[in-house]
Amino acid sequence: MNIPHDKKIACITGTVWTHGRNAPRRMLVREGFVRPIWFTTGRKINDADFEVISTGSYHQARAQSEVLAYTDYGGFFSGIMKQDFEDAAIGARRGVLAVGFPEVVAQIARELPQTVVFALKDESMELSDHLSDAASTGQLHRIDVDMLEVGAWDNVHEQMRQILGFSST
Repeated sequence: MNIPHDKKIACITGTVWTHGRNAPRRMLVREGFVRPIWFTTGRKINDADFEVISTGSYHQARAQSEVLAYTDYGGFFSGIMKQDFEDAAIGARRGVLAVGFPEVVAQIARELPQTVVFALKDESMELSDHLSDAASTGQLHRIDVDMLEVGAWDNVHEQMRQILGFSST
């Protein structure tokens, strides 16, 4: 894959989420990250843009090593094609942001060692075993989120910015 060297790759996974305007994924998009188009052979599984493809097209793409990451979700496949990820990187001002299940995020991190992985968790929740490789390579950054704390999502966003090497605003 041809990812420009000046672009960051960030992935978000976890078990605590917000749909508010101050969601970290939305804040990073406002700062110049682009979310790649996902494919699905069934229905959407997150809030990214999706392209519906046939199961046959998915299997052909896998056989031709065109799939970057995927998951089998209730009998259908969902994920990101390498070309769509590369297109997002080239078109982004700052980088690519993938938001998804730990197994998808782990595959991206294995393929692209410069990936920074954020796991958003409640303090008492355990990390997915899928993230063990990312943890051992230093790509994983767990951020404990207390959703009842005022400004919790702003704090998460600021922690992400610091980890990604962006100066405070």
